[in-house]
Amino acid sequence: MMLRYDNRGKWLMIPLMYLLAATPALAVTDVEVKKLQQQCEAAREVSLAPIRAQRTQSCIDQQMRSKDHCERYYRTYGNVAPGPSGAAQQGYFYNLPECQAWLQARDALRVSRSRP
Repeated sequence: MMLRYDNRGKWLMIPLMYLLAATPALAVTDVEVKKLQQQCEAAREVSLAPIRAQRTQSCIDQQMRSKDHCERYYRTYGNVAPGPSGAAQQGYFYNLPECQAWLQARDALRVSRSRP
């Protein structure tokens, strides 16, 4: 029985080598992740503003509380908050494209740091 070298696999290695060489270029930095987070939070605030305004107005009209009290109470409405069990409940509007980009970049940074 004679062992022979098979050349078919070497052509697959060339694209793989290029892909591995380009991986550091795809790496995400802390600064980029922070910038994406700020963009996400800005987009969330725009989306949450009308909901907070409506909740504040209904607080004033229905519960007859002061405007200052209602604005303070609903200022953080829609943000991450502890749930009944104490575990964090995700806030509203993290499904926006800006937030999805931030979450993916954050996860990519976390994975890149966990590699040896």
